[in-house]
Amino acid sequence: MSLKTLDLVRWNIISIVLGGSIWVLLVLGAWFRWIILNELELLLLLALFVIMPLTVPLVSLPRQSRQFYQLSSLILFLQPFAALIGGVSFLLATGPLAAAFAAVWLLFTGLLTLLGLVRLFQARRTLPDICLAAALLYLPIGSTWMVLARLGLQPLGFGVHTDLLTAVHFHFIAMAALIITGLTGQVIPTTAYTLSRVTYRVAALGVLVNPILVAAGLTLAQVTQLHFLDTAPADLLALSLILIALLGLRFVVPMTNSLLTQVLLLFSYTAVFFTMLFAAAYALGVATGAWTITISQMILIHGLENALVFGFCGLLGWRLRARQDSKGGEKCA
Repeated sequence: MSLKTLDLVRWNIISIVLGGSIWVLLVLGAWFRWIILNELELLLLLALFVIMPLTVPLVSLPRQSRQFYQLSSLILFLQPFAALIGGVSFLLATGPLAAAFAAVWLLFTGLLTLLGLVRLFQARRTLPDICLAAALLYLPIGSTWMVLARLGLQPLGFGVHTDLLTAVHFHFIAMAALIITGLTGQVIPTTAYTLSRVTYRVAALGVLVNPILVAAGLTLAQVTQLHFLDTAPADLLALSLILIALLGLRFVVPMTNSLLTQVLLLFSYTAVFFTMLFAAAYALGVATGAWTITISQMILIHGLENALVFGFCGLLGWRLRARQDSKGGEKCA
């Protein structure tokens, strides 16, 4: 079997279905305590097994771009193997062997970085295109923290809990938030009101720079013990994604033909209001001490809803929308 003879569309669908099945089995295993996996590890495994194969086809350029097409084909082929090997690292005891398995996922995201660079130089370099390319460029940051977590290292005094939180954040900000932001911007018509276009630019830039601000904020907060430095980026992300959700509800959902796709995108955009307001409330509580929202509550409400409703439903909706546009003779997103 070679990449030339392999049906990559079918291969990708099989990867999504099998990945989803494996993830459900892991959730059940953790629920019945057959295996030891916490909520953060399950969220990260969702990114590896389900979110990633949903995402990669959404950042493709036309087949005429030969280098991009060949690299995209290789990534689609390798993705399930990289996810499986990276996922095994969570079933091993923390240490060098687990980190070695996780490093395979890090190498795979390195290929995605190359894909992002090719896309950045070959696309039109509009703000939506930059968001799609940046999503791929940011991924190795999340996978690096994943390797650190499986190795058991705690740089600058960060705990393993923080390692996993950072890995989850960078995976989902890249594969969900930035991808959906970029795709939403591609749908907003050039004839839209100036206010809508300006709102998109402001919100997209907020999502685009957020991973950098998160990294800087976490580091400075750990060194200076000024915890508002790591909560401010959460407030910016919340506001930016709420604006993107409003634009999506205004332009994307009404311009989508399939009822199922409309429902998926509606769920995704609507979920942002709850998850991001909750994140903002957590950040404000940490900064002011006025109230306390625990990390466990954040993972359950903010993390799980973001991953399954905003991320999974949103990306599945965009995949269905792109497929319907393709059948209708329109350019895929």
